[in-house]
This record gives sequence, structure tokens and C-alpha cells, in this order.
Amino acid sequence: MTMKKGIVVVTMMILAAFFAGCAKISSPTGGPRDTTPPKVLKMTPENQSVRFHDKQIRIYFDEYVTLNNPTSNVLISPPLSETPQYTLKGKSLIIKFKDTLRANTTYNMVFSDCIRDYHENTPLSYLHYSFSTGDSLDDYMIQGNILDAKTLTPSKDFYVLLYKNTADSMPFTTRPDFITKSLDDGSFQFQNITEGSYKIFAIKDINSDLLYNLPNEEIAFIEETVTAYQALPDSAADTLKASLPKVTLFSFAAADTIQKLQRYENPASGIYVFPYKIAVNRFSATPADNALAFFERFNETRDTITWYLKSPMPDTTTYYFDADNHLDTVRLTPYHEKQATGRGRQNQTKKINVTFQNAGEYHKPLTLKFPYPIRPSDSFDVYVYSQQQSVKDTVIYRYSVPDSFVMQLPLPMPYMEKKSYTVMIPDSVFYGYNELTNDTLKTQFSAKSVKDYGTLIMNYELPEDGKPYIVTLWKGEHKIQENRLTGTSTITYPYLNPDTYRVSAFCDENDNGLWDTGDYSSKRQPEKVFVFPKNISIRAYWDLEETFKIGMNKAG
Repeated sequence: MTMKKGIVVVTMMILAAFFAGCAKISSPTGGPRDTTPPKVLKMTPENQSVRFHDKQIRIYFDEYVTLNNPTSNVLISPPLSETPQYTLKGKSLIIKFKDTLRANTTYNMVFSDCIRDYHENTPLSYLHYSFSTGDSLDDYMIQGNILDAKTLTPSKDFYVLLYKNTADSMPFTTRPDFITKSLDDGSFQFQNITEGSYKIFAIKDINSDLLYNLPNEEIAFIEETVTAYQALPDSAADTLKASLPKVTLFSFAAADTIQKLQRYENPASGIYVFPYKIAVNRFSATPADNALAFFERFNETRDTITWYLKSPMPDTTTYYFDADNHLDTVRLTPYHEKQATGRGRQNQTKKINVTFQNAGEYHKPLTLKFPYPIRPSDSFDVYVYSQQQSVKDTVIYRYSVPDSFVMQLPLPMPYMEKKSYTVMIPDSVFYGYNELTNDTLKTQFSAKSVKDYGTLIMNYELPEDGKPYIVTLWKGEHKIQENRLTGTSTITYPYLNPDTYRVSAFCDENDNGLWDTGDYSSKRQPEKVFVFPKNISIRAYWDLEETFKIGMNKAG
């Protein structure tokens, strides 16, 4: 009996120990997410060591970490011919060198957003480790930032390259002497580099070879060299550090100069869309067999052509396209509508989908927008219902479709401010060239008054008269108004809905009305962009006057 009791007691103790052990390693539930990045506790050899002759570096952290793509995200200057071996062991990272390091050389290692918290994936955004194989550490630096040339937003994750050789061919043919990477705010910094002047470039390195050798890789450059300056000690005042020079680079993708017709689209019966890679200046289409009657329309950037057929296409036909001497043979097939099943088949419609625009606006007429050109019409009736002193008033307005190519039709009519209206157009009034007609159209709105809008008065001061500038008022990504200026001017923007707006400008160097990107081969920078330094808040029934000194607030 005693022996059996003893066995039971021991068994219970083992089970208790087992479950206790399980409880210790289980993950806690609930509570706030840990957003603190890993913290470095120790480095061996120490950061900024001299007379370095080790084969490896070990970095200890306060928690378990992961390493994200070290081949691209650990930057070593001067670059090594062989990638080191990276190993995670416990709460540490071990870097083993395969190369023989150069004598009397300062090396820099930048860990860019690749060391992450094991549990929450919180990144350590930037870690810099340097050492010297000689008796002293180089203590010169270069810092700056990279901005997108068109939007002036930060260009992050660009490789920034420094070359002692100042030949123009360097980014095409040679790996850099020093390398770093831009952070989320576009800033970058070279530390512990040698004294002297350098050629500087930044590239969005798609194929990870540290060369500018793909047509779609973005680049940023300046023609003059940059001079490294001696770094200040950590104890220096922040104001003194802020006064150190910074270089600003503007990134861009070079314009594609090779024309190509993309796969054409046939989104609906009678509509054919032909997208090209770049803008088309001169275009012709010659039929090989059956000629089609169609309306032709270019988009605003002239890189897409749309055909609207004047009658259904009975059979396949072939055309020869010539876009600025780029020749294509295009085989057009009739539109085949997708067959719906079940309830979808019952809901299929053969009507033109007409929409209303500018309903109730004080300064714009109510406008109909059509997805397909409609045929001319001598007259049609529009019924307008309004509530006037408890009496429902009905007015019939008569309009016409005067032209052969109409996709927007204004319906000017008088409104009484703040009154509610219902506009109705009967079915089968409009007929598209695609043989479809409209269903009954109806919209309801309250007419606005002049007090519902604000006005912006913008004084534009140009850095030099005679040179053309394009100024644009934006609401979000929507372009409200664009103007060409050649001298100091004032533009009034009336009837703005209360909202937040912004203003930008660019120097139109070639006077073509478009923003043009740069080209490194010809040493041409992108056209300079300027932004008004603050958002513009428009209030109803309020005039706001501002002054935009163009050229005074270009980022950098």
C-alpha cells in the first residue's frame, strides 16, 4: 500500500511539473501590442573599433530578432566582393566575413530596416556599425535627402552611391566606394568616410547590382561634386549639427522613348481603346479590308486613342496603324457580350447609362454625361418640378442635341437659390450610335447660392519674367484649374467648395505645357517643381488671399 501511494505522489509531482513548464512557455494573450524596436545591448568588437583583425562581428539584442533580406538591406562600404554569412544565435546576430579586408581602411555597415522584433515584427529602422583595419577611424561625413522630382515627396529605399572617381560613366559601369540607403523621410547619411570630394547618385536598384543599367530604374544626381566635411562630436549642440550642409537630390524615371502599342481593349459594344506606351503626336489608321466609320478621341496625355463606332461591326477587320512611324497591324473583332446566368440574366440592361453632373451648382449648368456618342436630335423635353409656397410647380424646358459627336450635354436652366428641384427626362430620348437608348432619367437636388462657395486670390511672384511657368490648383489628386504664366500675376479662383486645396507650379523649360522628366545620359534634370508651403483651407462665403513666391520654397 505504501509503495503504491508513493508512486501516485511521484506521478502527480511529475504531471504538476510538466503543466507548470507548459504554462511558463505559453504566449500571453491580450494587452497592448509591443511597438518597441529591438535594442542593441553589446557589440563585439565594439562599434568604431580600430586595428580590427577579426573574422566576425556579433551584435547582442535585448530580445529575439529576425533578419529580413540582408543581401539587400545590409549595406557595406567599401563594398565586399563576397557577401558575408549572417547567422542568428539566441538573441544575437553573427556576421562572418568571407573576404580579406583591406589594410588601413574604414568599413561601414548600415542595417536598413532589416532587424526586426521576432514576435511583433517591429523593425529597428537604422543601425550603423563602423570599424577600421588601421590605427584610426575616418571621421568625415556627407548627409542629405532625396525627393521625388514631380511630387516633392520623400524618396525612400533609394541606394545612395558615392564615387571617388568623378567620371560620368561611374553609375553605369562601377560599383560605388561608399553606399547607404534613404530612410522613410528621404534622408540619408554617410558616416566615417575619407576626406575629399565625390560624385553622388541615388538609384532605385531593381536588379540589386548597384548599377544604373535598367530603363525603368529611377535615378537622382547632381553634376557638381560634393565635399565631405568633418563630423561633429556627439556632444556638439543640436543647433550646430543642424547647420551642417545637406545635399538634396531629386529622383526621376527617364522618359521611355520606345513606342509600343499595348494590347487593345474592347470594353463595350462599339468601343475600342488603343493604349500606347508614350504620347502619340501623329497617328493614322488605314483599313486593310473593311473600312469602319468611327469617332476618334485622344486622352489628355495623348497616349490612348479611343474609337466609337458609328454602326455595329459585322465582322472581323484589319487596320494598319502608324503612330509617329511606329507601325502595327491590328485585327479588330466584334464585341462578344459575356453571358449572365440566373438572376444576373434578368437584370441585364440594353440602355445607355446616362449620369447627371453639376446638379444644383450655382455657376455651372446641369450636365448629362454619356458613355457613348449620341445622335443629333432636333428637340427633347426636360421636366423640372419644384416646390413653391406649398404649390408644386412644373416647368418643361426644350433642348436639342446639335452636333454629331456629343458625350456631354449641358442643360442651362434658372434656379431659385436653396429651393429643391426634381429633374426628369423621359425614356428613349437619346440614341447612341451603338443603337442603345436611355431609360427614364431622374435627379433631385437643392440649388446652391453664392454664399455656399469661397474664393481664393493667389498672387504668383515668379523668380524671373519671360520664362513660362505652369501653376495648378488641386483638391486632393483632382486638378481644379491650370494656368500658364510668364510674369508676376494674380489669379482669382471663384466658386470653390469649402475644402482643403493645394497649389503647385513648375518651370516649363521647353514651353510644351507638360512637366518633363530628366535624363542622366544628356545630364538633363527634371523640370523644377515648386509647392505652396501650406494647405489652403477654403470657407463658405469667404475670400482668402495668399502670395506664392515661386522659387523661394522649392524643397531643399
